Amino acid sequence: MAETLTVPRDLFLRLRARLPAVTREHLFDCYAISETTWTKLRDGKPVKRSTLERILHRYEGLIARAA
Repeated sequence: MAETLTVPRDLFLRLRARLPAVTREHLFDCYAISETTWTKLRDGKPVKRSTLERILHRYEGLIARAA
């Protein structure tokens, strides 16, 4: 079974701040995740470690491009 983690609220808010809008297209373009995964993050439910690692990697890329 895959290891799961819960995202702290402050991290969720930082992820949300980088989205142009919370739409299926933007979620996939920015973080390569579905609306279901986003809902889990928003609601403080656990997601797979590999999914969170992918999200954080893409988040760092967004920050680097903005700098």
